[in-house]
Amino acid sequence: MARLRHRVGIRGASEDIYRKLFHPEELSAWWATRASGKAELGGELNLEFAELATLSFTIAALQPSMTVRLECLAGPGAWAGSTLSFDLHEDQGQVFVTLVHENTAASEDDLLYFNTKWPLYLLSLRDLVESGAGQPYPSEVKIHQGD
Repeated sequence: MARLRHRVGIRGASEDIYRKLFHPEELSAWWATRASGKAELGGELNLEFAELATLSFTIAALQPSMTVRLECLAGPGAWAGSTLSFDLHEDQGQVFVTLVHENTAASEDDLLYFNTKWPLYLLSLRDLVESGAGQPYPSEVKIHQGD
């Protein structure tokens, strides 16, 4: 089983950051090109990454201002079957967002791309909260040709 873990500190309100992790209009401001769906427990979210891919998630857990867990229902490659857990913790005048990306069917090699890409998207989330502008796909930092 492959498991990635990343953390970033964000100067902002935990309620605001929490919302940005599962509301479609917020997801498309820091991660995906477009997002749609229902921002509620059990709701389905569809995230489009321009012409590259579409990912479908169900919202598996919500604890206000603390936890968001998304389970990938459909997507290419190592996305299918992935679980994303975002945990928020306030400390030292900031909100630490810890992301755990797991996939029981994926190898560590399958998740090499995500291991580099997730910090960039988490920094995009930070920038959205702190400055009002994130870098969602396809405006994010590229890590290789064709990214």
